[in-house]
Amino acid sequence: MAEYRTNEALERLNRGIEESKQLVQQQTMTLAQDFFGDSVEGLKQQIQENRATLEELPDQIPGGQEESFQILFQELMDNYEAIEQALDEANNNVSKLDADRLMRQGEVDATDAARREAREQGVDLTEIEGTGTDGRITVDDVRTYAESQQEDAGDAAEQVTEEVVKASDAARRRAEEMGVDLSQLEGTGSGGLVTVKDVTSAAGGAAQQAAGTARQAAGQATGQASDAVGQTVAQTDGAVDQATEQAGSVAGGNGDEGPKATNAARRKAEDLGVDLSQIQGSGAGGLITIRDVVQT
Repeated sequence: MAEYRTNEALERLNRGIEESKQLVQQQTMTLAQDFFGDSVEGLKQQIQENRATLEELPDQIPGGQEESFQILFQELMDNYEAIEQALDEANNNVSKLDADRLMRQGEVDATDAARREAREQGVDLTEIEGTGTDGRITVDDVRTYAESQQEDAGDAAEQVTEEVVKASDAARRRAEEMGVDLSQLEGTGSGGLVTVKDVTSAAGGAAQQAAGTARQAAGQATGQASDAVGQTVAQTDGAVDQATEQAGSVAGGNGDEGPKATNAARRKAEDLGVDLSQIQGSGAGGLITIRDVVQT
């Protein structure tokens, strides 16, 4: 009898200790949330004061009203606003923390890597069944659970979208066959009902748009090809004209009689007072070059 009473007293003591521990943890979490909220409000107040001071800056410096400076200045002010929004979001997240749920997660048997992965994925460890030793939760368990949750969310969203769109069964089948998104169509049927005609019209419009884009791309490609061909022809014609002119200059300079020499060789010979008839040409077919004249 005495042993029974002793065990009962110990059990009550343990329950009291556990309840006291949970109460202290809950109060500590509440204090931490309140402190975080006060800190955020203090930061926001400081940002607002700094922004108010900064708003007067363009009027106080030379060129402060120029467009280039105003663009840079506005981007700076937008960043202040982004900081305030981030602080509000963080404060909102902290205020919604469920201390009891977090403490339960702390009691779950999981690896440190699994806990980090759960925080990153936003996954509740208490909802996961571990496959590790003695049921311990591993990183793979967390990732598998997170993927299944995302798939379930995607299926639910798709189902909701399909239910929201009012469409006949035939229109739904035709949309699936033609790859048309019913949520993007405006139904012409009774009460905005999407009909088969709406689906085929949308598909035809998309096809026409694709064909127009293809025609435009083909036209651009054809134009670029034509330009390239024209440029090549012009370059070829120029080279032919240049070669013809050089050949004509040599032939015209020689005539039917006299030594064969390039125009440059003739001019050089005239400058130096050299008789071309006395020079042995080293060029093709005995053509006298400017080098032959100079070396004479």
